[in-house]
Amino acid sequence: MSHLSGAAAFEALARLLAESSTIKVDWTAAEPAFERLRAALVASPQQASVRDLQVLLRQALWYEKARRGDNSSHPEAIINHPAFAGANWVATGLRALAAAKGWRVHVEAWLPTWLGGPTESVEWFAAAEFPCRFGEGSGVAGDPFLAAVNRQSYRSTGQRAAARAALTTPPGSTLAVGLATGEGKSLLFQLAQVVGFSGDAPRGGVPGTTLVIVPTVALALDHEASSLDLTEHRAPLAYRSGAESNVLLTDRIREGSQGLCFASPEAACGPLRGALLVAAKMGYLRALIIDEAHLVDQWGTSFRTEFQELSGLRRELIAAAPQDAGPRTLLLSATLTESSLATLETLFGDGGPIRSLAAVNLRPEPDYWIATPCTANEREQRVLEALAHVPRPAILYVTEVKHAKAWQRIVREAGYRRVRMLHGGTSASEREQILKLWRDGALDLVIGTSAFGLGIDYQHARTILHACVPETLDRFYQEVGRAGRDGRASLSLALPAFEDFGPAERLGEQKVISVDRGMVRWTSMFESAVPVGEGLVAVNVDARPSVAEDDIDMRGARNTDWNVRTLTLLARAGMVELVGRPPTASEKGPTRLAIRILDDGHQRPDWWAERVAPVREGIAKASRRNFDLMRRFLRADECPARVFEALYGAENVLSSCSRCRLCRADPTYRGNASAPREPISPWPGRLLQPTLDELIGSGGRLLVADDPNMRDERWHRRFSELLQALTNQGMCKLALIGETGIDEQRAFSRVDHRAFFVGRSATLVGTSLPPGPELVLVGRGVRLNKANLRRRETGNERIFMLPPNLAAPDKPDLALTEIFDGSQLSFDQFYGRLTA
Repeated sequence: MSHLSGAAAFEALARLLAESSTIKVDWTAAEPAFERLRAALVASPQQASVRDLQVLLRQALWYEKARRGDNSSHPEAIINHPAFAGANWVATGLRALAAAKGWRVHVEAWLPTWLGGPTESVEWFAAAEFPCRFGEGSGVAGDPFLAAVNRQSYRSTGQRAAARAALTTPPGSTLAVGLATGEGKSLLFQLAQVVGFSGDAPRGGVPGTTLVIVPTVALALDHEASSLDLTEHRAPLAYRSGAESNVLLTDRIREGSQGLCFASPEAACGPLRGALLVAAKMGYLRALIIDEAHLVDQWGTSFRTEFQELSGLRRELIAAAPQDAGPRTLLLSATLTESSLATLETLFGDGGPIRSLAAVNLRPEPDYWIATPCTANEREQRVLEALAHVPRPAILYVTEVKHAKAWQRIVREAGYRRVRMLHGGTSASEREQILKLWRDGALDLVIGTSAFGLGIDYQHARTILHACVPETLDRFYQEVGRAGRDGRASLSLALPAFEDFGPAERLGEQKVISVDRGMVRWTSMFESAVPVGEGLVAVNVDARPSVAEDDIDMRGARNTDWNVRTLTLLARAGMVELVGRPPTASEKGPTRLAIRILDDGHQRPDWWAERVAPVREGIAKASRRNFDLMRRFLRADECPARVFEALYGAENVLSSCSRCRLCRADPTYRGNASAPREPISPWPGRLLQPTLDELIGSGGRLLVADDPNMRDERWHRRFSELLQALTNQGMCKLALIGETGIDEQRAFSRVDHRAFFVGRSATLVGTSLPPGPELVLVGRGVRLNKANLRRRETGNERIFMLPPNLAAPDKPDLALTEIFDGSQLSFDQFYGRLTA
């Protein structure tokens, strides 16, 4: 089967559309707009309705117009295919004229008055798939170890910064990483397992385990599939409740041979806990990584308490591990608000240092359109009109399950078939089926609550519609980010109704227990607490609040959730520390959590009023602010980037204009992206081993004279051995300054599976390397300055490998080697001393 693109693909599609009978289709199209229509036409049995096909045709014609790059061109197609029988062309903005055989069809602009009388077709920018990110040649220079996961470059400077920060995290420490949607957070846990962390000794054939916590089974399976493709892992990698493969997976964790493992927080805190503790004790557990870490704050407070129980599991694992082999904790998210970071620091900030790195670029892909609020009936008509025009695949977001069900009925009655519904109550098997259809391109529209799309990396989604007012701007931005992940333009269409605002505001008030009720629950739990050693007590989180008439029968998961929320609130107030399941915990009987009392006033009402009430109010205030920003966005009177900066912090994001009402009306309003900046790893450099420390000397500097004319095969072999030796001695980075003339593939052959970082720049200022000791390879004609040569502190030593005749900074008539006041060696001496 041939794979066509561009004009050839459109011509083949046109021939298919013009046929009145079934013909053999022996081609596929590279462009999603063409391929989706082709696949829908040839599917057997035929799943697409006439209305489905009309919308896909509209999208293909818009894309072809943009591909030709000629504004005066109006691509058309002769439609004689039987699947279009009975088409109502006008309903989907298509003009059809009778032809000798069939209809001659072209696309007309969609200009709804309820969007302010636009002067351009609302969907054309997204349907044209204009590139916004990740274009050809957009990769960022990589580190040698990317070869271990079949990569040569990073997707962005943000991804590179995140990877370098993650791999320099010390044992037992925690790093929170904010990395924009679509920039590849999954690379971080693949590198953590396959490459490891800087300063770690080689593993001696024991791969160990990197545990990745994911919110859904579907996401676990997604990650499993991509990791099996990119690495040498063996299935199973995903833990699924009831699966026979779980026994093998658990055994491999204990033995240190599992590698990556994807599991829900419930599985990690429950059936996997014992195996994880064994692995940690043996030093096999490399890292605990929480994907979609913002859910620890959002879902943990309101929905799934197991996300917060993870903090106790983490403490157990670190305590069980050898001192120099404590698992690192990486908290990954595309969006981390101030509230989210505060929660993460409370839950994961003890037992080891915690740092954060924000490498978030505001997304340039969305074309934002915001309708003025209207009645629910008017909104229904607007949504149906939009669905007849916007490019696919699309997601229609609502807030409540009952609304999703109602919209599915409405949309199907309007004639659409390639549509499904997904929400929090969807069964696991149905969810997996829907997500497979979505990834395979067999669905054009999914109607869902916020439960749909979480972490699902389908690149080619084009449209996000909101038939609701999200309760937070953070939720809205997360959902908008599920389109345009291929770096091409997407459409965001917000369609609020008057009746949405009240429920959204109430929903946004996170379910944080009141002070009075919280103390009742705490008293009940504490009264049943039992000592478990080391200053810890185990509380029964299944305990009913009291023996009062309204409480005595209160049992079950909802009651347990409220108890754990109470403990979390106490932890955020600094009154208790969540430690995890007690050592003697039984699978039968009540659920107990071990805690450490940090404040003796934990049973005093006045202490609750003084310590707990302000924390509770802070959470509520953050939630109110998030909803206020959502309303501010819907007013559409300022650049969306300014509103998102207000949510995430201007200092934490790289501002980037997408498209909105203001810049569509006046192109000069469009701001330029702020100057690219690459954040540096927040971790300090590690200490060198004694052999290298002694070679460098007390000034923290060493000159190694190296003739650049001698870089033959022998030199490259010896240089690669040097890099390996330096890595073993604690020096894990190399700065290439200027044109060094080395063959990188040969030079890095012994460090391409180690956490060894390489920066390339004209000067030492622009390498973007993490802090720590470094080797600097100086190219021909480079001039160092006096600041480069200053004495260096412990942990930031520097070795210069440079031409013997390199001029001194302030005395160009003299060679630097003649006047340098630090340690000096020849290349042969350095090689011999370090590799002996």
